[in-house]
Amino acid sequence: MSIHLDYDYLDRVQRAASLYTKRKTSDLLEGDYQSSRHGRSLDFDDLREYHFGDDVKDIDWKSSSRVGKTLVRRYYADRKHDVIFVGDTGRKMTGDTPSGESKEQIALMAFAVTAYLMGRQGVNCALSVCGSSGSRISRFLSGPEHLMAQINAYKNAIEEGEPSQRFYDTLLNTASTFARHMIMVVITDSEGLSQIDERLVRRLTYYNDVYILKIKDAYLTMDNAYDLDSGRFADSFLSLFRDLHAQERRIPQEIEQKAEKILTPNRVFCRSISKEAEIIDALVYLFERRKGLL
Repeated sequence: MSIHLDYDYLDRVQRAASLYTKRKTSDLLEGDYQSSRHGRSLDFDDLREYHFGDDVKDIDWKSSSRVGKTLVRRYYADRKHDVIFVGDTGRKMTGDTPSGESKEQIALMAFAVTAYLMGRQGVNCALSVCGSSGSRISRFLSGPEHLMAQINAYKNAIEEGEPSQRFYDTLLNTASTFARHMIMVVITDSEGLSQIDERLVRRLTYYNDVYILKIKDAYLTMDNAYDLDSGRFADSFLSLFRDLHAQERRIPQEIEQKAEKILTPNRVFCRSISKEAEIIDALVYLFERRKGLL
């Protein structure tokens, strides 16, 4: 089935991604993460057992029938890394950030820009999300049609209602689905970050290199703040209480500090953003931190 391409949105993605090339001379995956091919070799190295997300075209049916399990060809020129995105969903992702921008739009653009930059380097990307109708993981592909399809899938998962499971379980199930080395990019907020514990981090990093983009939440003590839980604007007098505002700012800071104690020893790096304009700098920080440049 053909996917409708939103060229205006893709143009926004490309313009945002172009800022990366203006600010940096290296690619996101340069060095350890450099893709080793952009095409497929005619020769293959060996066979391995089929894993979810593998291309069915690579299945060696004769060998599979002999050993009684599904085997796929592993090519000499096979990519070193696939990238799996895990996106947080639900009503909480439809709120605003302290800058007044939409969390949903920042999440979608963060996914789109990162996937676009990865795809430009010949890397296949997949998206794992959970909506009210259940969890879903896309195939590993690249190209504008695949990117647009996954942007729409992420948008639908955010807007269709409360997810059928906690974000913790979405992360755990995603990590348990794939038994190979990948890059995992997590897009969440303070609530999602607060769910992460040492057991989950160990599972996420067993095979994967993990990066987290955390989207900040607006404060109820801000002017014209909208309370998603009550479905109405917060009382304006709340903005007059400085102690309440200070406490509201302190809570996400404490969540980040607690998470940092678990993430850093496991070489998982996190960056908080509240504007679309901060996405590129966040990506630069995360990948250069991993490479030991920061």
